[in-house]
Amino acid sequence: MSTKNAENSIDDIDLNLLAILQRNALTSSELLGDAVGLSPTAAKRRINRMRSNGTIRADVSIVDPDRVGYPVFTLVFVNLERDRRDIMQNFKRAIAKNPRIVQAFYITGDADFVLLVASRSLADYERFTQSFFWEKPDIKNFKTMVVMDTIKLGLELPLEE
Repeated sequence: MSTKNAENSIDDIDLNLLAILQRNALTSSELLGDAVGLSPTAAKRRINRMRSNGTIRADVSIVDPDRVGYPVFTLVFVNLERDRRDIMQNFKRAIAKNPRIVQAFYITGDADFVLLVASRSLADYERFTQSFFWEKPDIKNFKTMVVMDTIKLGLELPLEE
């Protein structure tokens, strides 16, 4: 796999580095270099290039929701009142600004958006719906599904295929 622009091109070595970093972003340059057959400096240079060109968007820690008081997840399917660009953009901005919405997708099908919302309890989620959904006149309706068990939570992409 390779793109035409050299600054943004990704080769197999980059893919291997990305696969390792997705599992542990704190992996040392020495271990990364050893894993892909490069010097630590060359591995670090490649990683810095991928950070600067946006291939690596962020280095984050995956936090256990139970340990920080957010054990309840809900999937919320949202339909907007009208299909207008300004309404859509305003809602997207509201989603992006709200820290309780941990993932959001603009989708096709029976809903316009699906959101993953973190809450402290079901009562806390109900308060969230009152302040976030009920106060927005452009929301036609929303449907909530409570997550019973989290089987997999992460953002790791399948790069080794």
